[in-house]
Amino acid sequence: MKKFFTLLTVVIALGACCNAPCDPQVEAAKALASRILPTQAQNIDFVCEPAEGDYYRFEAKDGRLCITANNANSMAVGLNNYLKEYCKTTVTWYVEDEVPQPAVLPATDGVVSRKALGKNRFFLNYCTFGYTLNWWEWNQWERLIDWMALNGVTMALANTGQEAVWQRVWRKHGMTDEQIRAYFTGPSFLAWHRMVNIDEWSGPLPQSWIDAQVELQKKIIARENALGISPILSAFSGHVPEQLMEIYPDADIRKLSNWADFGERYNCWYLNPVEPLFQQIAEDFLTEQKALFGQASHIYGLDLFNEIIPPSWEPDYLRKVTAATWDSLVKSDPDAIWLQMAWTFYHHRKWWTPDVIKAYLEPVPQGRMLLLDYYCEMKEIYPMTERLFGHDYIWSYLGNFGGTTNITGNTKDVAARIDRVFEEGGENFTGFGCTLEGFSVSPFMYEYVLDRAWEKQEDLEDWIENVADRHAGVENEDFREGWETLCDKVYISGARSYDGTMMTSVPYISAKGVRRFPFGVKQDIPYNNKDLMDVWQLFVKNRLSETPSFRFDCVNVGRQYMETRFHEDYFQLLEAYEKKDLKTVVALSEEMKELLDDVNRLVSTHHYFLAGKWNKEARRWGTNLAEQNYYEEDARRIITVWGGHLSHYANRCWNGLIEGVYRPVWHEFFKRVISSLENNKEYNERSFLMWASYEEWAWTMEKTQYISEPVGDSYDISRELYQKWSVR
Repeated sequence: MKKFFTLLTVVIALGACCNAPCDPQVEAAKALASRILPTQAQNIDFVCEPAEGDYYRFEAKDGRLCITANNANSMAVGLNNYLKEYCKTTVTWYVEDEVPQPAVLPATDGVVSRKALGKNRFFLNYCTFGYTLNWWEWNQWERLIDWMALNGVTMALANTGQEAVWQRVWRKHGMTDEQIRAYFTGPSFLAWHRMVNIDEWSGPLPQSWIDAQVELQKKIIARENALGISPILSAFSGHVPEQLMEIYPDADIRKLSNWADFGERYNCWYLNPVEPLFQQIAEDFLTEQKALFGQASHIYGLDLFNEIIPPSWEPDYLRKVTAATWDSLVKSDPDAIWLQMAWTFYHHRKWWTPDVIKAYLEPVPQGRMLLLDYYCEMKEIYPMTERLFGHDYIWSYLGNFGGTTNITGNTKDVAARIDRVFEEGGENFTGFGCTLEGFSVSPFMYEYVLDRAWEKQEDLEDWIENVADRHAGVENEDFREGWETLCDKVYISGARSYDGTMMTSVPYISAKGVRRFPFGVKQDIPYNNKDLMDVWQLFVKNRLSETPSFRFDCVNVGRQYMETRFHEDYFQLLEAYEKKDLKTVVALSEEMKELLDDVNRLVSTHHYFLAGKWNKEARRWGTNLAEQNYYEEDARRIITVWGGHLSHYANRCWNGLIEGVYRPVWHEFFKRVISSLENNKEYNERSFLMWASYEEWAWTMEKTQYISEPVGDSYDISRELYQKWSVR
């Protein structure tokens, strides 16, 4: 650790604020400040002083703030830390959340000076482009990029608009636009097409989408570059359309393994990298990508065999595949760096043994491959692979699968794991990353991970106290106690796929006693729901402010308490059904109906939890009614039936989903269960599940519109529902 720390240490001489030259770094920081703090931006000075490593220092006095740093990204981090620590302000990643504006910039206790402990800070996941970002327009992306800069992100996946590049490439190789658009999936599923998992699903992709995404991507790349964030674009991994076999009958193109139980029609096709055609397509792709988007950066996201079985597990085969793929990349860009998800090694860890991983990684020179240790809060790869065999890597926190809204996160364990990687991670440990699949959660854990990339004096308890203060907008002991309880007793378990409670799943009578059953819902909840009730009571005790984060906390904790209570009621209902206790089954079903209604009412007050907003955002991309309907169906599909065996993988406790899908399904379940007991007949589970599946598919195609703007007061309704359920 000492050696690592020394390499990053820079000597920073404190100097008085002065008029900084109007270089691009300062201009980018000023522009960010004007977007985030329009009422105070004129009182903030930025000074650029180049240095060997990232650092910032700031001081505020007499109503003015001066931030000195080595670049725009570090300036943004300095601004954010000033806002968090002295203004009690949180800037969220949603543009809908207004940033509280301080009337006067508070003075600091002298100069605050910090430097980075890790040069790389990574953000996003391929899946985020399907579970959150698929329908975003520029104003939403603009806020997200600002959030990334404020939190020190230095590299981010930038997959938007990739299909336009491929369209140009496949045209060059003799395919028609109709063939190309049919090869692509629908917008919500493009992430898995790009990861070489599925073709065609929910397609064909409209040309209007392909064209519009190009313009959006150009804005994303320009803004990220301006703020010191390297946009990570793609390179050729060998994924080709099936039609290429007809055009090049002698090429070694083979079908890859099935993914997620999709039909064989949707399997992807793979071109052997040793083929001359592979080298040509790789060159064509990078040429066309550069023509459309410029040289965005020299880092390329390139993931071979993600969640699929390669043609061979022989180490020599994998070594040759990697060597040929690397050769194709550096021929087009001699400065290229290959960014690889270590999730690949985790997902099929039975076959990705250390020897196989080593063979796969060996052909790429050290310093030219950057590995994302993807899921470190649950399973770190670096200790199992001799620190990833010397390749540079980023310790990453995933934290959310599918955009599910269930509260998960192992706060203290994550802190301990980060302490350990600093001590044991080796010199090729280069920083931190956040690889969340969706944004339907609070940003606080991702802010914590990114904060750990910087030198600070506070411990975890102090950091949590600061979170409470800035979410509330004021210092309040009750709110601090609530957040302390959350992190001590509720945020104690890392996220797992299909994480959720029963409210956002389809019920099974046969689930009795099974710890992990269809849709992945766990029978056991890792925390005591009474602790969550205690937190809810502390959060709604007083209306502390109107900050977006305070309103979110009131809704989120109340929602989770009621969801978990519903979950517990369900398992009690199963026990009562087994005992043929009709009276208890009826009583529990009535309480569960109330919980469904009350959760739906509570989440309707906050934009985080609106299916109507999701659907509306999808429709706005359509250039005509047919496209609008297509986009909405695509949007509805991914958060319900998905495809393959992934039904409910992206379950969310959203207004619109509860009343449109889950409430009807549960009401029918209660009716059938009660009827089976009343008539002393066996419950027909198969019949119910077939009915429920039909209802879910019907919801994806219906045109019922749900609210797309919050309704009601988040605090008042949360307090009212707390008072109701605290005495039940």
